[in-house]
Amino acid sequence: MNLAKAVRKSQAGFSLIELMVVVAIIGILAAIGIPQYAKFQARARQSEAKGSLSALYSAEQSFFGEWNGYSVDLKNVGFGMQGTNLRYNTGFAAAACASLPTNPGAPAELNTVANTLANGANVNTTAPIASWSPLFLTIATPAAGTACSNIAFTGASFGSPKNNFDDANHDIWTITQTKQFANPLVGL
Repeated sequence: MNLAKAVRKSQAGFSLIELMVVVAIIGILAAIGIPQYAKFQARARQSEAKGSLSALYSAEQSFFGEWNGYSVDLKNVGFGMQGTNLRYNTGFAAAACASLPTNPGAPAELNTVANTLANGANVNTTAPIASWSPLFLTIATPAAGTACSNIAFTGASFGSPKNNFDDANHDIWTITQTKQFANPLVGL
């Protein structure tokens, strides 16, 4: 008889309380893990900005080697962005410069948004260029009306690593002619 009771008790299963404890533990782990995973994804997406700025740096160094000066005209340096679902715009904010010097024989500098900002084919262009360019301009350019130098440059990449162009968390990365990266506005 004791053997039959022991067999029935071992086949009883879980109680409702045990099941609810397991569900509560899974809920707590999910509440902690999901935001951390989203932050991890956003940090990984910042590599797009860093990669674009590295390509811009290389293009500028090639241009400097040929013409003995830097350019803020992306078409002159041969820089452009390609891809789908791009999250960052990259380039120069040259609109504040009163004059753009060129060395003898170098291509003419065109001070237009189309020539100083690369936004790729699929970057959200409805909000970032209009609303973020004041942030971009304050970081990447000298005071309005001053002359730009062709012996130094600061390129910038700005966007949203969270893929949300309407939020207040903008992310900006910059690079200089000495290949110094900076993240003056962290959007995580």
